This record gives sequence, structure tokens and C-alpha cells, in this order.
Amino acid sequence: MKKLSAIKQLALRSVLLLIFSTVAFAADTDKEKEKQKLDNLKRAISSLEKRLDKRNQEKNILVNQLKKVELEAAKTGKSIRQLNSQINRRNKKLSSLEKQKKDLQQDIKNQNAAISEHLAAAYKLGDQEPIKLLLNQEDPQQLSRLFKYYGYFLDARNKKIETYVSDVEKLSTLVTEVTQQKLLLDSSKKELVRDQNQFLVISKRRSAALNKLNISLQSDQSKLNKLIAERAELEELLNTVEVAVSEMNIAPPPSQQSFVSQKGLLQWPLKGRVAHSYGSKRSGTLRWEGWMIGAKSGQSVNAVHDGQVIFSNYLRGFGLLIILNHGDGYMTLYAHNKELLKDTGDWVLSSESIARAGDTGGLDKPALYFEIRKKGQPADPKAWLGKR
Repeated sequence: MKKLSAIKQLALRSVLLLIFSTVAFAADTDKEKEKQKLDNLKRAISSLEKRLDKRNQEKNILVNQLKKVELEAAKTGKSIRQLNSQINRRNKKLSSLEKQKKDLQQDIKNQNAAISEHLAAAYKLGDQEPIKLLLNQEDPQQLSRLFKYYGYFLDARNKKIETYVSDVEKLSTLVTEVTQQKLLLDSSKKELVRDQNQFLVISKRRSAALNKLNISLQSDQSKLNKLIAERAELEELLNTVEVAVSEMNIAPPPSQQSFVSQKGLLQWPLKGRVAHSYGSKRSGTLRWEGWMIGAKSGQSVNAVHDGQVIFSNYLRGFGLLIILNHGDGYMTLYAHNKELLKDTGDWVLSSESIARAGDTGGLDKPALYFEIRKKGQPADPKAWLGKR
């Protein structure tokens, strides 16, 4: 019977091991499939971008100049923001180190007198402290107590000396670290000044490039043709993306609602006045297919709902653009940013910061162009966004 029971246990373990191995293999396979789909998306976007760049190089030198200078400005602007954050962190760390240094110096100062007394007493007694105690006492019980007290005293004295030596060593380390932090801080400040000067030069180049482009578009027909070409490129991009993500099913996160269930309740991408609303006239027969919302340069642009970044790059006429896929055929677009904070493939949550508002794509002042797509077709944000 025992032998039969052992065989059953062995069989059960084998079955469980097989099940766990199958589950683990399935999980690894799913991850590999998702990675493959994401790689396919990136390749499709990269291929399209190369085609668009080649097409634009042949058509419009001024547009390419604007794109180049805006990308340089975005890179330098990002560096400036990161350096400012780095300087703030280093200032805080330096303040903390200076406080630790000050406190430690005070502790050492307070310990000096007590340590001096202990060392003087030890010097007077020399190495014969226990013998002198023994010779000066006749009562064995009292002698035992004195030896005990002497042991406590000796331990306390040694601990104070050890603490004192340790604090002096810590102070030496802190002084070195403070010096290093000051050098790093000075280096960051010099780098910041350099980048700020570079940004001013790039900004002037951008103004010149934008001015030349605007001069070339003085006629209404030229402006209309430009807008039509830009809209066509956006549609081409969206069609490419839709084909690539058609199999990338996005399930709503646990305890979260689907995109469609939040109609009329979605958070705004940023706080600002709607300068151009959905359906209003833009140029000629063209109408706005989303909202142009006024913004401050560098203002945080937030995801209106959970989703996956399926495009994060520059697109002519839209500047630094980020597109989110929310599943079930819903997408949101956020254009004209000065900096993109997420990359293609990243997952984001509702209200998470995904970009910083700017004026890329040829705007004369900062704004955010926001668009909602339902199965490839533009939808009025007014019906989807909640109250501010």
C-alpha cells in the first residue's frame, strides 16, 4: 500500500510539474508574441518615416529646415530640464550633507571635554588600575562590587572613545563628499549655462526658418495645400499604425473602465482655453478634426485614459506627436509638444504625464492639438471629455 501511495504522489508531482511548465512556456510565448507585434509596429512606422522624409526632402527644403531646428531645440530643451532637476537634487543633497557635517562637528566638540577627562584619568592610573583597586580593599564583597563597577566604567569609557574616533572619521568622509558635491554642482551649472546659450541660438534659427516658411505660404492656396499635405501624412501614419496594432488587443487594467465606458467623463489632457473646436472652419474647405487648446510652454500633457504609446516622434505640421491606443478601435493624439516623455510601446495610465506642451510643427505660440479617433474616424472631444 505504501509503495502504491508513493507511486501516486510521484505521478501527482509529475502532472503538477507538467502543468506549471506548460503555463510558464505559454507566458513566455505570449511575451514573445507581444514583443514581435511591437517590433512589427516600430518597423512599419520607421519605414513610413523614411518614405515621408524622402518625399519631403524632394518637395520642401524650408519644411525640413524647420523640422531639423525644432528637433535640436527639443533635445536642448530636454537637456536643460534634466540639468535643472539635477542641480535641484544636488543642492538638496549638499544642504543635507552640510547639516550632517554641522551636527557632527557639534557632537565632536561636546565629546572633547569628556574624552579628555577619561584619557587623563587613565594616564594617572596607568596599567595598574585593577591591582590598585585590589590593594586598597580588604572586604571581598566590596572588592567584587568595585571590580564590577570598574568594568562598567571601562566599557563606557571605551565606547565613548570609539564613538569619538568613529565620528571624526565620518566627519572626514563628509568633508570629502561635500567637496565632491560642490564640484559636481559647479559642473552642472556650467553645462546648464552652455545649453541655455545654445538654446537661444537655436531659437533664433527656428524663428528665421519659420519666418521663411510663412513668407513662402503667403497665398491662401499655398496654406491650404500645406494643410492638406500635412493631414494626408497624418492619415497615412494612422493607417499604417492601425494595420500594425490591429492584433495588439488592449484589455482594460484591473478595476479600470474601458475607453467607451468613460464617454463624457475623460480627464482633459491639460488645462487651457479651446482656441479652435472640432468642426470649426480652418482653411478653405478644411475643418478642424480635433481641438487646439492654448497652453504654457512646458505645461504637462496628460493621457486622458489608460493605453499604449503607438507613436512618439516628429511629424510634419504636428511637430512632436504622441499617439495612444486605448483598445476597441480608440486612439488619442497629442501634437505640437516641446518634449515627449514616453516612447513607442510604453504603457501609460489615465492622467499620467506623457509630454510637455510646446510650439513645434510651426506654431507661433504654445498650444496642444488634441484629437480622438474612433475606428480611424475623428470624434468630437466635447462628447468625450468631462467638465474641467
